Amino acid sequence: MEELCGVGAAAPLRGDAEEPKQGSVLFLGGNEVKSSAVVKYSSAPPQAAFARLQEKTDLKLPPANWLRESAKLGPAGTTILGNNKKSKPFSSFGMAYDFIDSVGNDVDVVSDSENIKKLLKIPYSKSHVSMAVHRIGRTLLLDELDIQELFMRSSQTGDWTWLKEFYQRLIDQKWQRKKKSKEHWYQKAILSKFLYYSINGDGAAQPVPSTSKQHQEGPVSGESDEAGRSSWPAPFEMPSSLSEDPGASNQGSVPLEPSYIVGHVASAPKEQNLTTLFNDGENSQGLKNDFVRNILWTFEDIHMLVGSNMPIFGGGRYPAVSLRLRDNNKPINVLTGIDYWLDNLICNVPELVMCFHVNGIVQKYEMIKTEDIPNLENSNFSTKVIKDIAQNILSFLKSNCTKEGHTYWLFKASGSDIVKLYDLTTLCEETEDKYQNPFTMPVAILLYKVACNMMLKKNQNKKHYGTIRTLLLNCLKLLDNGRHPQPSCAFPVCHGTEERCRLVLSYVLEGLKSVDSSVKKEGDLPAADPSTPIPLKYEDESTSGGPECLEKQMALFLDKMGSFQKGKHCSQSGMIPGSWQYKMKLQLILKSSRAYYVLSDAAMILQKYGRALRYIKLALQCHDTYCCLCASMLPEVLVFLCQCLTLCGDIQLMLAQNANNRAAYLEEYNYQTKEDQEILHSLHRESRCQVFAWATDLSTDLECQLSVSCKCYEAAYEILLFSNLKNQNPEQHIQVLKRMGNIRNEIGVFYMNQAAAVQTERLVSKNVSTTEQQLWKKSFSCFEEGIQNFESIDDATNAALLLCNTGRLMRICAQAHCATEGDFKREFSPEEALYYNKAVDYYLKALRSLGKRDVHPAVWDSVNWELSTTYFTMATLQQDYAPLSRKAQEQIEKEVSEAMKKSLKYCDVDTVSARQPLCQYRAATIHHRLASMYHSCLRNQVGDEHLRKQHRVLADLHYSKAVRLFQLLKDAPCEFLRVQLERVAFAEFQMASQNSSAGKLKTLFGALDIMVKAKGAFQLIRKELVAESEQKSKDKSSAENVSPNDSPTGLNKEEVLKLLSIFESRMSFLLLQSIKLLTSTKKKIGGINEEEVVLKTNKQVYSLLLRATANKSMTLLERIEVILNLLEQLAQNNEASNGGIQ
Repeated sequence: MEELCGVGAAAPLRGDAEEPKQGSVLFLGGNEVKSSAVVKYSSAPPQAAFARLQEKTDLKLPPANWLRESAKLGPAGTTILGNNKKSKPFSSFGMAYDFIDSVGNDVDVVSDSENIKKLLKIPYSKSHVSMAVHRIGRTLLLDELDIQELFMRSSQTGDWTWLKEFYQRLIDQKWQRKKKSKEHWYQKAILSKFLYYSINGDGAAQPVPSTSKQHQEGPVSGESDEAGRSSWPAPFEMPSSLSEDPGASNQGSVPLEPSYIVGHVASAPKEQNLTTLFNDGENSQGLKNDFVRNILWTFEDIHMLVGSNMPIFGGGRYPAVSLRLRDNNKPINVLTGIDYWLDNLICNVPELVMCFHVNGIVQKYEMIKTEDIPNLENSNFSTKVIKDIAQNILSFLKSNCTKEGHTYWLFKASGSDIVKLYDLTTLCEETEDKYQNPFTMPVAILLYKVACNMMLKKNQNKKHYGTIRTLLLNCLKLLDNGRHPQPSCAFPVCHGTEERCRLVLSYVLEGLKSVDSSVKKEGDLPAADPSTPIPLKYEDESTSGGPECLEKQMALFLDKMGSFQKGKHCSQSGMIPGSWQYKMKLQLILKSSRAYYVLSDAAMILQKYGRALRYIKLALQCHDTYCCLCASMLPEVLVFLCQCLTLCGDIQLMLAQNANNRAAYLEEYNYQTKEDQEILHSLHRESRCQVFAWATDLSTDLECQLSVSCKCYEAAYEILLFSNLKNQNPEQHIQVLKRMGNIRNEIGVFYMNQAAAVQTERLVSKNVSTTEQQLWKKSFSCFEEGIQNFESIDDATNAALLLCNTGRLMRICAQAHCATEGDFKREFSPEEALYYNKAVDYYLKALRSLGKRDVHPAVWDSVNWELSTTYFTMATLQQDYAPLSRKAQEQIEKEVSEAMKKSLKYCDVDTVSARQPLCQYRAATIHHRLASMYHSCLRNQVGDEHLRKQHRVLADLHYSKAVRLFQLLKDAPCEFLRVQLERVAFAEFQMASQNSSAGKLKTLFGALDIMVKAKGAFQLIRKELVAESEQKSKDKSSAENVSPNDSPTGLNKEEVLKLLSIFESRMSFLLLQSIKLLTSTKKKIGGINEEEVVLKTNKQVYSLLLRATANKSMTLLERIEVILNLLEQLAQNNEASNGGIQ
């Protein structure tokens, strides 16, 4: 449809009259019309029962209660009885302000019921129609537009001459205001008296003194034509009294208080802390909701918010009735019938009580159902036509009133069937003063209120931000920044990209400039040059007090926060607290702080930590200024401050963890836009912006950065604590405590690593240095506080991790107390034992904190591994550096055995995980060490045969378990080979104590079998040597220089050579002994053939082995190949001899 802007748009809305259908029209959900009504607000008490007047009652005589307040009717009594003033031209705005949730979304039309009725009577009426139409979202606001009244005002003030000229140019000049006749005032007077009689209760007339006869002749109070004219407000002007003389008069405009623009900052909503800028605007220009009832009326599919003042009474058995007075000599016409029908539909009244009179003398009463009204004699009308005209007009208006914030004029001349629509805003913009439209401020107020209402809804999706921004931009378009700078802060808080935040900040800057320019200069304020950058403080830690200085700065900060709580404020610019400039600047500063916070958070996500610190510094500088100005800190603002400090702590931690990029971060930090500089200059008019400097400076010292991060979290926690906000914001409280626990863990690890580094560098002195001890104490204190933080929020997992780190610290302390490597008297010291046992205690506490593995499997496994390692280390040190000067050998062996078994207990070899090979290697090593210990005990022990036998069994058991576990591993061939060689040595030791040749042969063949089973280890070694050789060939062909000592496979060749030499030696010894025994014995072993085969094979293998060991030119790989070949021959020989040697 063509858009109608500034020109007349004709729309034939007149419907053809239809014969009324037979039958009743259902009030709700009938076949002809569907109507439902919900009362959203009512200032009237429950319906008072009406008194049926006696026949012949003279309504010309006033009752005693006429025009007086009634207890039955409450404060709205005169309005209910029809004595209210003429409806104001902005009545729809008053309703819209009160029911802002409905505007823009759910409701199609907001209007006075009289305007609705006037539109729906168009098919039957020749009267003129003149209404102002405004669009807010999908909602249309309809108000009566009395052009003649405007012209009368224009002749007095000179305003709106443009509209008068346009009207005279385009509209039929014959239409003039008709003066009300004497009969009109007479009818209104007896109606008023009739209604007062109906609530009098006794049904009798009680005439008032003769002095009141004037009421019979003149108009009813408040109904004069002049009284109605005063309801039009003047165009909005900035009153001079705001900035100059409070007592000066403002000619030509209605003086406004500052509260017209600025609401109470202290009552800012929770979600966005927005000031309702125009809270009192409706009061200052008469934009009140004066209707007795506001009704949400659904007519067919049209949803309307309607204001009504119709008197409603109770009627005994009738729950609600409307009361009408009719001249018995004048039949009800169609227009009157439609009036009655629509009034009852809108107010959900099921019946109408009609009182008939003749010359003011009551004749009779008649009860009529609402659905029967369209079928009354002489007033038949089609409800379908009414329904169609409603839908037709709504469609017409929505299709043509398309520009939000524009004022449209819906006009139908008397006697015409054509409805025309004009865009008055476009016409007004063509004049010299485009802000003369009287609807400008009410529309701007409503646009702002609807936008704020959408912003404050928690369930709003981000898709609504575009709508909010459009509403606010349209609001700003309607206002002249020079006349009223206050609305410059009307913009949505950003929730998105940097571009959106930058747009927000541009609006903030415009608003700050407007406020600053309107503040009267008092004294010599510091003249700031907006083009001169304000330096962002950057200081090397060597020139500052270091972490110790933070304590003083934190104390000063918290002291200042306490002064904010006590209501102290100190503006440097001379702004008066409570003025509109003061309130506006508070909100602009808070919005800029939020925008900078979003920018900082976005930069944090992008890992631009220097930029993130710059933005959070600006956010906190804004907040500093806000605190200086604000008389009292709102809980929402304090929560936001906690969020800023928490983010600042996060950024400082990230800067500490990414020290390698410090140069790039410094460059990001020092960059400033002109917009940021100008905002800072505006802030510096109010404060020095240094309260949060301790938190936002970019340090070069790692320890200082970690300390600053910790202090940020501590400050956020303190604010939540002393302002009693932690219970109202449990999630924020938990997040702050979690971060405090985390940063204390980071600082604890930092000091622990420093202590370990000092320990490594300590070469000469055997004593623990004072520096180390101080670092231990700092680290332990941080871990302890962090554990308390996590335990206070029942975070068992993180508490367990910190307990685990404390255990690691105890192990570092234990390592620091060991003697130097070169000390031949080295023994496992009591201090080492003390700290290792403390480490065990912390690891066990960590396991108790978790409770079971299901809570966090990864952490559970990690703690178990560390606990196993601690026990293993203790056992190893006791075994390798036995404290024989303090303990007996047997006690040491017992303690080693117990520690090794506990280490095995916490070493999970069965669970499939990345750590499983490590666990298997650890368990194999433990079994190997235990076997070696028992082997050593067996060799050194004399006497107790039972104990010797026990040690022999235990040694054999642990050797077997070690072998089984090492065989599972594919990367420990040397360890496997070493265990097998110890088993061979164990067999040799047993053979030395044997006397019989058969026993010795059995042990010999068992030892040879052990050596044969070592074949797998040699195969792994050969595989790695071949891979290494191939890699060297590839590197040589690609002309790469590779060091000859490098081994890409990680094989320790020196260890392999050592083990191979031992293996060759022991194999040679066993073969020689077996040859001697087999040759000298006379006993036949499984027959002559088997004995000869074994002896022959052993001799052949022994001969080859001797030749190979004698050849010094053989490479390691060649020697391995020889051993594998010999072991293969022995393996076949063993299979043949299994049945012969028992």
